[in-house]
Amino acid sequence: MPAHDNRFWMRMAIDLAKEGKTAFGAVLVDEEGNYVGAFNTTKLHGPVAHAEINVIGKMEQLDYDIPEDLTLYSTVEPCPMCMGAILWAGIGTLVYGASIADAAQHGRQILIKSSTVADASWYDIEICSGIEREACLDLFNR
Repeated sequence: MPAHDNRFWMRMAIDLAKEGKTAFGAVLVDEEGNYVGAFNTTKLHGPVAHAEINVIGKMEQLDYDIPEDLTLYSTVEPCPMCMGAILWAGIGTLVYGASIADAAQHGRQILIKSSTVADASWYDIEICSGIEREACLDLFNR
């Protein structure tokens, strides 16, 4: 795992969300600490341009042998579409701030937890929640 901790990477995802003027930012990190980042661009690129989908599209820029070595940080718990993409990409660890239930208080969401999607799959992914949750929730008030 990179020398930086979960809070460092989550703050980077928060900064990306702010840059994109959205509540949704994501960072994908390899074991050497190389990273790519993205934010939600659905207003420009359509309904599937969520932060997680956008950052997964950049994963070939990272240095890894197996995708299980990658960690994805997201300001908000991934929706079922994004969680499916994370699983299909083979990413080993997911870290998020605000929950999907938190996000539903600020807009439309499909209220299926990422762990429910993961549990229904063949893939064993590590999920860590609530990192910098308050700062992630503040993104909805910007």
